[in-house]
Amino acid sequence: MQEAQWWYANGRQSSGPVGLAGLRQLQREGTVTARTLLWCEGMPSWRPLAELDQASTQVEVAPVLDIDAAPAAEGIAPSVGDPSDPYRAPVAAPETAAAAGLEGEMALYASVVGGNFPIYRQRWRLDQGIATGSGTWHWPAFLLGLIWMMYRKMYRLAAMWAGLLLLISVVETLLDVPDGLSLVITFALSITTGIFGNSWYLAHCQRLIAQARAVTGGDDARLRSELTARGGTSVVATLIAIVIAVVLSTVGAALAG
Repeated sequence: MQEAQWWYANGRQSSGPVGLAGLRQLQREGTVTARTLLWCEGMPSWRPLAELDQASTQVEVAPVLDIDAAPAAEGIAPSVGDPSDPYRAPVAAPETAAAAGLEGEMALYASVVGGNFPIYRQRWRLDQGIATGSGTWHWPAFLLGLIWMMYRKMYRLAAMWAGLLLLISVVETLLDVPDGLSLVITFALSITTGIFGNSWYLAHCQRLIAQARAVTGGDDARLRSELTARGGTSVVATLIAIVIAVVLSTVGAALAG
């Protein structure tokens, strides 16, 4: 029997393939942990090592890792996902939707999020049977704020956030807030988006799922299609957000001057 070849999530990209010995070595080094997403040919989607161990499907956690002992899944095409997805399956497959191989609520979340669903699947703890983003950190939200919100099509939140930034600029000008304190306020706002970014995005996805259900009834295929259209990302909105950010910065500078 040919040894299974595994790809593993490494930061925001996939690495591999590696055989049984290589995967064991990566576990010993700490590169692969119980939460690391794995994929091999025959699997419908990326899954955490711990989940695979619990389900007794593909692998067991070291030191008794035995990949070849698990029966291979037959007749199921791997999930390729969006071409920009760093965790996409590294081989071609006829089905390319992010929700391929998933069922129930997991498939709905995958349809909304798109290519980066494996990342949010971990952040939202969906494999634990719950859906929460509390206690997790979101770097893009911390670093980009408004731009990230627009990129993820959270237009209502982005509008509120832009209004808040403008209001703070006006208040700082009226109160003649020192530059040092203004910098602290700006940093505090960035930290806020980093802390709550995953929770905000989860709430946004849940709202889209509820809205799509209301208009599609019990048609599951139409529901997934509607979620794919409503969710995902938008390059155009990102460019608009950049323009808005520049305008807000210009207005802030004008008020300060």
